[in-house]
Amino acid sequence: MKKIFLIISCLGITASFADPTPVNGAYINANFGGATLQYLPTGSFVFSGNTGYNFNRGFALEGGYTQLTSSQFGATQTNNIFDVAAKGTIHLSNIFALYGRLGTGINYMSWGGTATDAPGWFANQRSSNNFMWLAAGGASFTLSKHFDLRLEDTVYIPMGGGNSTAGAINAVTGGVQFNF
Repeated sequence: MKKIFLIISCLGITASFADPTPVNGAYINANFGGATLQYLPTGSFVFSGNTGYNFNRGFALEGGYTQLTSSQFGATQTNNIFDVAAKGTIHLSNIFALYGRLGTGINYMSWGGTATDAPGWFANQRSSNNFMWLAAGGASFTLSKHFDLRLEDTVYIPMGGGNSTAGAINAVTGGVQFNF
């Protein structure tokens, strides 16, 4: 309990030195990186894009799209995740902020080609759909009024009993954000 109080106190003190200018408005971002898939042997290339609206400096709502492309068991696999999330931001200075995102989405996974030495579910099916939870944490570095650099770690977790053959997905991305 003492550690939690200390962390909250430090964040509060640090946030009090941040720029008080409100930042409202729309934004878009594009991110690239890599991911691991819980039940599959190789990693994946990740592209994600989000569009959102900052209601104030600390809260935004956004919608996003993430594509993961990889080679699994000799076949090409693609995950297409469409999500919505709430985003909370703590501005630690005029140029640095930490943020977290929580949301939900739907994953459409498909694969093509001939899978070799693959589990039966991978060799027999060609596509799979499931709902997912999204949890992310990241850092944002302000370059100018309109541009930010971003670094984010996102976890996509299949909702109970879904048919996700990839399992949980952990994606680490970096990118740029344009603020309108």
